[in-house]
Amino acid sequence: MSTSSNKIRNIAITGHGSTGKTTLFEQVLFLGGQIPKPEAVENGKTVSDYAEEEINRTISIHTALAHIPWKDRKINLLDTPGSGDFVGEVISALRVSESAVVLVAADAGVQIGTVQTWRRLRQRNTPTLVFINKMDKEHADFAKTINDLKENFQANFVPLSIPIGAGGAFQGVVNLIDRKAYMAQEGSKKPAGSEVP
Repeated sequence: MSTSSNKIRNIAITGHGSTGKTTLFEQVLFLGGQIPKPEAVENGKTVSDYAEEEINRTISIHTALAHIPWKDRKINLLDTPGSGDFVGEVISALRVSESAVVLVAADAGVQIGTVQTWRRLRQRNTPTLVFINKMDKEHADFAKTINDLKENFQANFVPLSIPIGAGGAFQGVVNLIDRKAYMAQEGSKKPAGSEVP
C-alpha cells in the first residue's frame, strides 16, 4: 500500500514496565483488522515481542512497529519497552512520533517510568493521551489514579471514559463522548439511551 507522508501518523505507546503496552498494541491491531486474534504476552506470540530474549523474559526490549489503516490514514504504532534499561528505544520512538499514549496501571498509579516518559513528552511538547489500564486488578482505583496524575504532573486530565466497577467487580467502561456503555463480556455494547450503570 502506497501512502503519502501527509497521511501517515506515528503514535508511541509508552509507560512504566508491566502496564500493558504490548497487550494494548495487540488489541488495537486486532480491532484494526491487522491480526486474526490478539495474543497474550505470556504465550510468546505477540506481534511486537518477537525476539527470543523478549519471549523468554516476557518483556519488551526493542521498539516494535506495526500499522493500522484508519479512514484515509495510515497509523503507525510504536510499542516501546517499559524497563529503564532500554530507555534509548523509548527516546528514539518519541523522536519520530507526533503523539503518544502513556499507559498507567490503575492498581499501581504513577510510577518512575511514567514520570520519566512524561518529562520527555513535555520537553517535546508532544500531544499525549493517558490510558488507565488494569481496572480488573485488585486495588484498582480510577479516581485515585486520576488524582495521582494531577498531583505528579500539575496538568488537567479530562476523562473520555470511566470504568464500570473495579477489581473483581469490573464490568466495562462508559464512553463519555458517545454516551454508550461497553461491557467486558464478549465486547457487548449498551446503546445511548439505555441504562448505563
